[in-house]
Amino acid sequence: MKQEYLSDIELYYSSEINGKSLVITGDEHKHITKVMRHSVSDALNVTDGKGNYFETTIDEINKNNVVASITNVEKYKNDLKNITFCFPRLKNNNRFEFELEKSVELGITNFIIFHSERTIPKGEKLIRWNKIALAAMKQSLRTFLPKMEYVKTLKNIDKLDGIKIIFDQKSKNDLIRFLNETDKSNEKIFFIFGPEGGLSEKELSSIEESKIIRLTQNRLRAETAVVTAAAIISISK
Repeated sequence: MKQEYLSDIELYYSSEINGKSLVITGDEHKHITKVMRHSVSDALNVTDGKGNYFETTIDEINKNNVVASITNVEKYKNDLKNITFCFPRLKNNNRFEFELEKSVELGITNFIIFHSERTIPKGEKLIRWNKIALAAMKQSLRTFLPKMEYVKTLKNIDKLDGIKIIFDQKSKNDLIRFLNETDKSNEKIFFIFGPEGGLSEKELSSIEESKIIRLTQNRLRAETAVVTAAAIISISK
């Protein structure tokens, strides 16, 4: 049976699923009650971020939560579960958040943010990044909440089990060919992107076993490269 995709709905998130009911709290509760002004008996569409989509009916609206009964459940498959995007923070924070948001909208669900030698902003903002990912998941009507991790160097990524991909415009092998020749359902793949100015020679050499492939024939901005790769991967799944 072909998987049906969601469209033309409001989608909310809940991590509190209790059998035949669920509880919605925090910003989601505020949006339901203060912005959309839903009432008891209204229908709500909810995901748990684990691939489950719930059709529900509001039973209670309380000061700090909304309780809804589950009337139907659909399970979705994550075709890109083995794909991880690894990229550093950018000098322009808006561009960084743009590439993160658009990657989620295009279906990427695993992210590792790393500190590059040429990265100017330092440290992590996981709370902020997770909020962006949650909003992008709901906006694009997806049912898998992205997983976010921050590491200090590329060496942390090199230790992970899976194929490491580094992009180089001069490579003769392109992304589409690589995707066509790779079993994405079994192979874990880490796509590594550089900051403005690219990765340093030291960083490139720190990824001991990696494949070098070409994304496009033209040089792209750091954030454009990330979004372009996400789009190609999304279409090829």
